[in-house]
Amino acid sequence: MAGLVAVAAVVAAVVGAVMLSGSDATAPIGAVAAVQDDHLSTEPIETIPARLDLLEATGATTTRVDLFWNSVASGPEPPQDPTDPADPAYDFSRADTIMRGLADRGITPILSVYSTPAWSSGGAVDAIGGPINRLAPEPADYGRFMTAVATRYNGAFAGPGGDVLPEIRHYEVWNEPNLSGFLQPAEEGAEARLDVYADLVRAAHPAIKGANARAQVIVGVGGPRSSTTPTGVGAVEWLRGLRERDVPLDAYSQHVYPAAAPTVETEVVPSWSSIGRVIDELDAWRADPAIPLYITEAGYTTAATRFRDTKVTEAQQAEYLTQIFSLPQLRTDRIKAVVWFNLQDNADWPAGLLRDVTLEQKPSYERFLQVVRDQEGARLE
Repeated sequence: MAGLVAVAAVVAAVVGAVMLSGSDATAPIGAVAAVQDDHLSTEPIETIPARLDLLEATGATTTRVDLFWNSVASGPEPPQDPTDPADPAYDFSRADTIMRGLADRGITPILSVYSTPAWSSGGAVDAIGGPINRLAPEPADYGRFMTAVATRYNGAFAGPGGDVLPEIRHYEVWNEPNLSGFLQPAEEGAEARLDVYADLVRAAHPAIKGANARAQVIVGVGGPRSSTTPTGVGAVEWLRGLRERDVPLDAYSQHVYPAAAPTVETEVVPSWSSIGRVIDELDAWRADPAIPLYITEAGYTTAATRFRDTKVTEAQQAEYLTQIFSLPQLRTDRIKAVVWFNLQDNADWPAGLLRDVTLEQKPSYERFLQVVRDQEGARLE
């Protein structure tokens, strides 16, 4: 029996590799394989070049970067001119270092901007670990900050040293705003949460586009919640609620962390087998032009944590990674990217390609490198 299982595993791997290599010459590459390193946003700034080297070593052409608003604007008072990226109350040194380093390495960032300064949340801070303040900001404050960010990285703004900073074209409005762990409105309930986020989008979208008309504003950023509970709104209800509010957008993003393997059929949304349902909901919003979908977090954890009981073995994680990028539903130009989260394990989310602390490569690391090699330099537009 063990021999049969081993043979089946080899056959599955070979089939996955054939699908991944694109034996159908007419099939598009599909979703660009990307990876996020959340250490970039929290480790000492001196470590950023080494972190970027780790990212570059994967061969990825795309990454996602968290930009914490309250870290850039950490003072007790708002900037005198919050739309001015050179206002002395702002400290963009970490972001500039990251963006320059990514540009030097030919890696395209998706910038996720969130975490409220205390002065925009009534002087209060409510964090569930780390530097993130989840209390909802004043939407106008967020819009003004997004003007500053998109202006600073519009490809024409000179940094402190006089050199022009890189252009950033992909912006996400907040992170998992459907979940109370990342956005906490003053009022409880799904409708209040949707209203608050819709106001953030309405403030951010024109601000970003006004600073750089070529920028893509990605909204939704839905956390992997399948149903609505007191602590969050389910993925389908979240998308429909934003559609009903007709928020402006260039693209939509969803996070996918199912318990089931990628090839297992399930009715749960979001999951790999239900991506079509997400696309259908987007088409009900606007079919012409079609709304692109980004999957800006995805992965499988290899240990249980306080946030997630589900876990897989390292061997399963590697196999599932190969399966994800072999899925026919992802071999489409409609889905722009899948961002594996994370490059390195952390205590709360051990889904990394590298083990925490030691940086030893998991089996999934080489699988990710193979996916990138097979995509032959595919990158976001």
